[in-house]
Amino acid sequence: MGADLATRAELVKLARALGTTSDGVEFASALGARDIRLLRERVVGALYDEHRAAFRRVAAITRTLPTSLNVRIALRAFSPLLAARVAGEMAPERAAELANRMPVEYLAEACVQLDPRRAQPLISRIDRPRVVAVVSELIRRDDFITLGRMLDASTEEMLADISTTIADDALLRIGLYAESGAQLTRAVAALTPERLRGVVHSALTGAPDLRSTALAVVSRVTDEALRGRLAAYAAELDDETLTALLHTAVAENAVAELLTAVAAMPEPARRRMLALPALEDPAIRPRLEQHDLWHQLSPSIGH
Repeated sequence: MGADLATRAELVKLARALGTTSDGVEFASALGARDIRLLRERVVGALYDEHRAAFRRVAAITRTLPTSLNVRIALRAFSPLLAARVAGEMAPERAAELANRMPVEYLAEACVQLDPRRAQPLISRIDRPRVVAVVSELIRRDDFITLGRMLDASTEEMLADISTTIADDALLRIGLYAESGAQLTRAVAALTPERLRGVVHSALTGAPDLRSTALAVVSRVTDEALRGRLAAYAAELDDETLTALLHTAVAENAVAELLTAVAAMPEPARRRMLALPALEDPAIRPRLEQHDLWHQLSPSIGH
């Protein structure tokens, strides 16, 4: 049995931090999502702290120069990586002032290299239209790991802008890599009921990887009422679509996430989901019965 969705997401983020591939960090899969995250945070701390003194000296020099000159110097002499490292050592207000004058493509690349521990004070001060433009550029690059970090650093207003302007599949893929379940919940809650229903329906009728991503996002939502709404929207779909969701959950080792969603459904929808003929498949039923939540659903199953 492969790693679960949360563990796989953490392995991808660990690989990014180490500059390698998911295969290169497969050795860590046995640790589980929580411990991989702790390992990644220590790795990030070690990598970004190694040369902080040098970047701090460069940041000190920028305080003596006008903003327009700093922008010209950065664009001509600094790679986005160097600019991001220096920005992490600057006062957030000053760094944001520079960022608001930088080209969007340059900013997008710098966001990839920005110390995640220092991202929130900086990103929260950048002009909202500029943040949305950078988000769009990173989506174009399919860089959902960086976007997951940016989601954590965004203000409520930015979350509303981002959540309502990007495509359904991009929203879900960003949610998969979000660092904070609470911040992910705020982003999802910013959507209108009509948009939420559309996101759920397009995810569950889409490709298998999008269905599993949707399961991961729903399971990470921290507001039970909001999770219940998402699960209710899923229950509106036909039996064929729900059966496909069931098969995806088993194939992608996302049974826990599926059962979390089923438990949040209204009782009639829950009974319908648990009465799907596919649940009698000997290749499927035992996989569900391995989870405690399955047995907690036993009244609905018996009905």
